[in-house]
Amino acid sequence: MKLHLDTHTLLWAVQAPAELSATARLVITDPDNEVFVSAIVAWELSLKERLGKLPEAGPLVADFPGLLSRIGFVSLPLDERHAVVAGQLDWDHRDPFDRMLAAQALIEGATLVSLDHAFDDAPGLRRLW
Repeated sequence: MKLHLDTHTLLWAVQAPAELSATARLVITDPDNEVFVSAIVAWELSLKERLGKLPEAGPLVADFPGLLSRIGFVSLPLDERHAVVAGQLDWDHRDPFDRMLAAQALIEGATLVSLDHAFDDAPGLRRLW
């Protein structure tokens, strides 16, 4: 299964696994699953860390590529296909980070691992928690 992690999901997977649902923990740690983390997650974590809203993200931001490599997650860059789908997505949701994560999951055929029920309204998106 291809998984695409929401920002809080990555943060919890690395720093507070007990915050994840049992299902999320199980699929993220299953070696048969591919776990993707978007450049959008790096952007959101670094922005919120800089603004003081997520000071605990500092260690993740300090070595984001190295962290992903060490834990076996795959970095997912942003490209123009993702941007176009995010802009065109027929979903009444204004958060640009969420729109991009949804678009990437849709294009890449991945299930979004997120606690956020707002994603349930994104057409065609599969969310798991």
